[in-house]
Amino acid sequence: MYARKLLAATITAAVTASALALTAGSASAAVDPNDTTFTPVASDLIAVGSDTTQGALKLLAESFNAQTPAPAFRVATFAATGGGQITLPSGAVNRPNGSGAGKALLYGAGNNPDVDFARSSSAQNTAETAAGLQSFPFALDTLTMVVSNSVPSNAPATLTPAQIVEIYKGNITNWNQIPGGTAGTIAPKTPQPGSGTRSFWDAQLKTMNNGVAVTYGAAVQEVQEHDDSQIKNDPNAIAPFSVGRAGLLGTTLRLENGYKADRAVYNVVRGTDVGNANVLSVLGEDGFFCSIGARSLIEDAGFKQLATPDFGGVCGSPTQAATSNFTLNERVVTTTTLTVSSPSARTAKLAAVVSGSTSPQGTVSFFDGETPLAANVPLTSGQAVATLSNVTPGAHTYRAVFNPAAESFFDPSEDTGAGTVKTSSSISETFAATVKAGKRAKGTITVVLAGISAKASGTVKVLKGTKTIASKSLVGGKATITLPKLKAGVNKLKIVWGGNGVAVGSTKTFTIKQLK
Repeated sequence: MYARKLLAATITAAVTASALALTAGSASAAVDPNDTTFTPVASDLIAVGSDTTQGALKLLAESFNAQTPAPAFRVATFAATGGGQITLPSGAVNRPNGSGAGKALLYGAGNNPDVDFARSSSAQNTAETAAGLQSFPFALDTLTMVVSNSVPSNAPATLTPAQIVEIYKGNITNWNQIPGGTAGTIAPKTPQPGSGTRSFWDAQLKTMNNGVAVTYGAAVQEVQEHDDSQIKNDPNAIAPFSVGRAGLLGTTLRLENGYKADRAVYNVVRGTDVGNANVLSVLGEDGFFCSIGARSLIEDAGFKQLATPDFGGVCGSPTQAATSNFTLNERVVTTTTLTVSSPSARTAKLAAVVSGSTSPQGTVSFFDGETPLAANVPLTSGQAVATLSNVTPGAHTYRAVFNPAAESFFDPSEDTGAGTVKTSSSISETFAATVKAGKRAKGTITVVLAGISAKASGTVKVLKGTKTIASKSLVGGKATITLPKLKAGVNKLKIVWGGNGVAVGSTKTFTIKQLK
């Protein structure tokens, strides 16, 4: 591919220079929003063709070109729509409109060495296959029938395949001939010749007509595929339309029930380029268009990314036949839930539970705001735990970010969690060491919380062995308790405070000698 392109550029250099001088004034280099914004050079991969996927290719090309470090070449893509001419390394050419027009620049009399691949919304025809072309599937599209949603349509909500066939044959001409329809002369539309959608649609009509090709009725009008301008304001219009492309138009169109057909969309190369390293780095199963990073871009354009062969799909696997394997690169949505606890003084335990429809694979990184605390903590039974020490007591908010395993189908997710890091506590008491015979011990228990102004709350208990012999609620961190009569002799006692929301509990042992 590149040798041919560079050789062609060398041979025609002088001719091109003079030709451009002659044609510069007359060549109309039109601009479409889905055109590449730079002028490509011979080393770039240049795409033309299908209207259906031009938006997807624009997003993919821009993302590929913006990688860091910058790739050794760029991907350029020119829309089918916009008219006029496009500027290629060897000069301006008329803009190819549609899959067929794009693929025609890859072989035969129309072969243009500047063009490296063609966007296509249909499989190859006999001539294209005979010329050795190879198609790389990358996404799934669905074709359905649409009518106006900007003005009330006279069409019923549902059309059967048989009714659609009769409309396009011209045998059903008024919407009131179909149950649920309102009177109005039907205005059927079909994509322009040469488009992949037209080829696919004609094949669909043939299938719905029991294998017999449908001859269009006189009312059928050829229009630019996926252009709602001839449909949205006409209550009688109907057309086949990409579901993905319709979604990008907002609410101008209404999707009919009763018929839909899935199809793969492709990027087509010359057979001699099917093993080219640059082509494979973009279109192949390990290339950018089939990567995890490309999935959201493809979905943003209204399509669904096909799975690669490693996951039972065909994304990036070159073929000359129509793809019927529509296994998708299914996104697995994950949910991360972060809980914060303080099991000991000045310690924060961060526990992130990551869940999904299947067990997520990956790691979790923990942050305090944007400050990293623990990176790439592995999931164990769906949970990642980080324990932080020497944390300032008080309220804290942390963030847990799930990082999916490389090349997995799991979505990243994150959560924030708040909690109070507890301080330590200490206990003092004022019980007399010796109590006279017949008397009961009385003293004040004080619980002090380290480093904070808050006073301890809750209940303190006095235990002898495992038996609680007295208890009382703290007030202002203190409780005065009169103990029951103790046995004569030395009594070993323990004060227990269980802690509260801001401090961990503590204990203190002491003895009281009860005289006889």
